[in-house]
Amino acid sequence: MTGAFKIASAIAALLMCLAGGYLAMSSRGPRLAVAGVALACFGAAGFVDALISRIVLDQETIRVVSLARRRTYARAEFESAKVDGGAVCLKRKSGGWLVLPSTGANSLSVRNTIDAWIKK
Repeated sequence: MTGAFKIASAIAALLMCLAGGYLAMSSRGPRLAVAGVALACFGAAGFVDALISRIVLDQETIRVVSLARRRTYARAEFESAKVDGGAVCLKRKSGGWLVLPSTGANSLSVRNTIDAWIKK
């Protein structure tokens, strides 16, 4: 993730935690207090996910890592890469596409790097 993306995620998480904390502290019932705590936890989890998420290119595999899951794909599965709507998409040899998550970096730069890795 880029530095700007991490800063934006930190600000969003802080605002969600503040809103959740305010809701939990000033609520008039237990349901709103639980909702406030859940909102704060959701904001913190989003920030942690932004810190952990990444795309790793190994010699023969590409790993897509996030807080919830880790996926690994073989380089031989793909034939090319393109940018579609700001997202990097990898064309599978068997048909279909794999859309990579955004990392906050220039999509065209990421596409060029991955396309060169595929054709290596």
